[in-house]
Amino acid sequence: NYGLIEGAQYNFIEKYENGGGHAGNTAYLLGKWGCEVYIASMVGADDAANKIKKEYEMIGVTTDFIETSYDKGTTITTVILNTQSKNNTIFKADSNSKLKKYAFTIEPNVIVADGYEFNASVTAFEKFTNAKKILLAVTNNNDTMELCRYSNYAIFNMNTAENVAGLQIDFNNTATIVNVYNRIKQKFPNLELIITLGEKGCVYSINNQIKIMPSAKIELIDPNGTFDTFSGAFVYAITKNFDLERSIIYATIAGSLSTAKITGRNSIPALIEVTNYYESKFGVQNTQNMNANQNTNQVNMNTEIQNKIQQNNNIPVQEVANNDNGQNS
Repeated sequence: NYGLIEGAQYNFIEKYENGGGHAGNTAYLLGKWGCEVYIASMVGADDAANKIKKEYEMIGVTTDFIETSYDKGTTITTVILNTQSKNNTIFKADSNSKLKKYAFTIEPNVIVADGYEFNASVTAFEKFTNAKKILLAVTNNNDTMELCRYSNYAIFNMNTAENVAGLQIDFNNTATIVNVYNRIKQKFPNLELIITLGEKGCVYSINNQIKIMPSAKIELIDPNGTFDTFSGAFVYAITKNFDLERSIIYATIAGSLSTAKITGRNSIPALIEVTNYYESKFGVQNTQNMNANQNTNQVNMNTEIQNKIQQNNNIPVQEVANNDNGQNS
């Protein structure tokens, strides 16, 4: 009932402008949360590029590796949100310009790629062998599949996961979730694999046990950018040496909170919002000394997690990031 009709006129109530891109939004979140971040991307010689650079620099993201293309403009994406159905209609004008300079002069601890800059990503992955490598798998193409072989972690969105697996997920049949996950895991057995499931949360595995982490119960305003916020928070947690399960909890909380506001970057929650939500579930003691690798805290947290796991069609369901009454959705 709310589809766009050719030849019709539509009036917009509100308009927002900000930078985007999966890796770009991840970098923005990390800068907002106080990390040292460098962004490598291609922009045009236009006003949009100037706004993007300023947006990064205002939160401390270093833009030294942003290149300028003088023959093609900055990629522009228009997202139309239907505030009644909560569905997005997306129009993308892609410049298809690629990075040309790969002489990265830093020593990163973590590298994040979204598959759109294959040559630059491979160069960085091969050069910085000690860095943790995280792939945001948002397209099903040869470049993304090849980058999976270089990566330590990969976060798939549901659409890409279904395409790679050749199966559709049916939330009324949890076996389909397991089958999609296992098919991708079989292709990349050494990969820490996470598949986001939209408002249903995400699926992952620990010790060969597949688990579902439901989203937190937050009033949905705009789902746009949820995947990027989830990914950015996960990367943040990895940089702080959180273990996999705690990293996924942080990511799930952040992604859920982001749906309560309109637009991608404007909806990224503050770090304190995520830590406060986490503390409400686990207690303050588990968030102390966040910048250090607290093995004792991680063991205690994992014990608490395991005590909270329930069975749903033979898939363990983690409910600590879900809602206040302790019930699974």
